[in-house]
Amino acid sequence: MPDPAAQDLTPDQAPALTNPALAVACPACGAEPGALCTSHSGTRPRRHDVHQARTRAAQVQ
Repeated sequence: MPDPAAQDLTPDQAPALTNPALAVACPACGAEPGALCTSHSGTRPRRHDVHQARTRAAQVQ
């Protein structure tokens, strides 16, 4: 289960929040649009980047 505290992060704490790829769901980890990607186990938010698959999915849109 994703860390609920990740919802309270600011872009200064989690630069990935400004990534345009957050507009789509992540096919790699299943993160919903607007939510940070998570680690391979789904327990930690990826604060600095998103999965490559999410970036590709956003580029197709």
